[in-house]
Amino acid sequence: MITFEKDIAYEDYNELRRLVGWGSISQRQFNISIPNSRFITVGKCDGKTISMARAVGDGGYHLLVVDVIVHPDFQRQGIGKQMISQLMDFVKSGYVESGETTMVSLLSAKDKEPFYEKVGFMRRPNDERGAGMSLFYTQK
Repeated sequence: MITFEKDIAYEDYNELRRLVGWGSISQRQFNISIPNSRFITVGKCDGKTISMARAVGDGGYHLLVVDVIVHPDFQRQGIGKQMISQLMDFVKSGYVESGETTMVSLLSAKDKEPFYEKVGFMRRPNDERGAGMSLFYTQK
């Protein structure tokens, strides 16, 4: 049975990142970024961390979904969909007030766009919006 909680260990976080081909982050970055997340959910199966999703934001208008990761052995079992559903429940239960709009954005991993479309996100670029962009900067 899969349960969800709010805490993740540094080693488990980087192991999930490694399993999906992402680079690790430093302990310092982890110690700052995880506690400053607006939302986090961590999937566990028999005590083992098997998934996580988190979002960062300004507390008002914008929320950015980051780090949606499911261990390869547990993919295609609805875990990602459950985590996005939990995130949207968080948005609906108090991130915005009645009559307000919040922009929930993400930068999809390559070839994961169909998953996000199934849970309500729109593909970019489109007739109204340009493509998402990013820049990776390494301090020397």
